Amino acid sequence: MIISKNFLQNLFLLILAISVSFNASINPLMTQVSSIGFILVFLFCFKNNQVLEMIKENYERNKIFFIFFFIYISFLILQITPLPLNLIKIIAPNNYDLYTSIRIDKQLWSLSVDPSSSYISMLNCINFFIIFLTFPVLFSRSKYLMKFLFFLCVLGFCHAIFATYWMLIGNPSNFLIEKIHYLRASTGLFVNRSVFGTFLFLCAYSGLFYIVIFFQKNQISNFTFPHQIKSKILFIRIFIIFLSIGILTTWSRVVNFSYILILLSFLFYSRISFNKFVNPLSIIIILILIFDVLVMAIFFGNARLVERLVETPILKDFIRLNLISFGFEQFKNFWLFGYGNGAFGQIFKIFYPFQDNSFNYLAEHAHNDGIELLGEIGILGCSILLLLFISYFKIILKNIHQSRQLARFTLFSLLLIILFIQSLVDFSLHAPGILILITSILSIGLVKFKKNIN
Repeated sequence: MIISKNFLQNLFLLILAISVSFNASINPLMTQVSSIGFILVFLFCFKNNQVLEMIKENYERNKIFFIFFFIYISFLILQITPLPLNLIKIIAPNNYDLYTSIRIDKQLWSLSVDPSSSYISMLNCINFFIIFLTFPVLFSRSKYLMKFLFFLCVLGFCHAIFATYWMLIGNPSNFLIEKIHYLRASTGLFVNRSVFGTFLFLCAYSGLFYIVIFFQKNQISNFTFPHQIKSKILFIRIFIIFLSIGILTTWSRVVNFSYILILLSFLFYSRISFNKFVNPLSIIIILILIFDVLVMAIFFGNARLVERLVETPILKDFIRLNLISFGFEQFKNFWLFGYGNGAFGQIFKIFYPFQDNSFNYLAEHAHNDGIELLGEIGILGCSILLLLFISYFKIILKNIHQSRQLARFTLFSLLLIILFIQSLVDFSLHAPGILILITSILSIGLVKFKKNIN
């Protein structure tokens, strides 16, 4: 039986929606469900010979990129592989000192101090590999990309409505997620407002990217209101209004700042694309900035928004800076191989000076994704990731003079810069569902457009 490409696309979108919708997949069970789903997508691709041949072509065309991905996955496997303690003493003396100090009764132990969490992280990395391998094939034309981006915008719109409604009725607990810390903030099915806000602004990014592809595809230079009514652009604008409401009502300073940067990024691109400041794309973005941000903020209470954005919660900031400092110290202790992907919580329990922990808390993340990642995979893992990013940007830099290539390079670069800025005080990028969503968006960079833009 031959499985159609449309079925494979819809199955991919379904698995993606499940992966990011329920608790951002941070639950180990949901992570395994997501992994099974993406593996099924990959296996079903074998039922379509044309898709299978295109997957092989995608691999051959971007072989260096996928080789580095294989190397990184191999490194993660090495982290959880049981090794003789005598070997660990040579290659990772700090790990050996830790294991001997807690007097483990084993002759074999892994480089990761929390192998079970590192195993779950490895599953996520395999998901990313499958996405990069299959997405550029399943969504290989501009109309398919627009289908994907429109789906994300609709998904975020539904979450924003649900989360805002739950906030207005007191944000009751749901699906075993306690909301005692976020009773007055939009979170929906997500673990906290920062992760939820990151999801929403990525959906808003997708909606704006949809508009860019639409303009390129149809060579739009004068976009009148009747044209907007006849196209899905009008729906995109409506969805982004509700996405903006959802982002604003998270009351997360870092997410609201990231959202403003996203809008300004597309405003910057519109200037490059149209060679003038006033153009169809910039008009839409300016209207979003004025109406969605200012008017909706006033509607929901401008005093509260200003209070939230300019307040200085000294206690929380002290805890955050303390965790970042602690995470950097642990990176120095495990600088070569790292202490294991997803193992920060275990490191915190072992090394954090609880006699000084007057706030009585347990931390699962360092509140700085970069420092936490450095500690998890060490210099060796980060070096592999750097080579992976370099090979990725070499792919999207090809034929940069073409408008589609320029759009991908500019917008993806700005997105990654914004995510990096946010990661300095946040840990949303350690939520597996968010990373799956980002990977899916970045997979557009591996799409090989045909000469015919349609």
